[in-house]
Amino acid sequence: MQPANSTGMKPRTTDDVSNTNNHCHSGVEADGGVRWFDLNGSKRDLLVEIYQMDQPSGQDIRHRMKAEHDEDVDHGRLYPNLDDLVDYGLIDKGEQNLRSNYYQITNDGRRLVEDTARYFASIGATNPVAADGGREQTAVDVKVLEGRVETLSKGLAATRESIDELKDDLEAERQERRRLEEENDELREEIERLDARTNLLKLVDNSDDMTGQ
Repeated sequence: MQPANSTGMKPRTTDDVSNTNNHCHSGVEADGGVRWFDLNGSKRDLLVEIYQMDQPSGQDIRHRMKAEHDEDVDHGRLYPNLDDLVDYGLIDKGEQNLRSNYYQITNDGRRLVEDTARYFASIGATNPVAADGGREQTAVDVKVLEGRVETLSKGLAATRESIDELKDDLEAERQERRRLEEENDELREEIERLDARTNLLKLVDNSDDMTGQ
């Protein structure tokens, strides 16, 4: 590769870019800046490849994408994506020679890649920023989400089982209350019968007393 300063022009440094585009602080969350999953798969591929290369040209990047991903990226897709990454402050572009430019990662771009790598490593990704357009990250996220769904499903099943048990207990209590109410009604009837018998006996006693007189 021809040295970046062969034309005599001084390229912008990553510090220069960082000072004016300091808005991509994290692969997970950014203070109003670009996040890892704000980028589409092609841009993530490009950013990771440039992160691993030394001021590659556009053609260098195309060859790398072909070798690493077996993907033939045409000019109409490559350079607009590179320009977007430049606009985001994630890479810098400088003049390599009269016919081509070079690209290099900025401090913000490096921080985005490395912070994202640390985040995915913390949740178990073996190669979290592999240049796969986020496919590995997505797979890890899916596994994490599936685990959470399974845990929530088990919790929901346990909750439903508890609700069913409470319903059974409530129905048993209702049946017991109905049984007690029926017994209470029977006792009232028995009391009324006893009262009536008592009153009848009193009446007979009174009649005997009157007859004896």
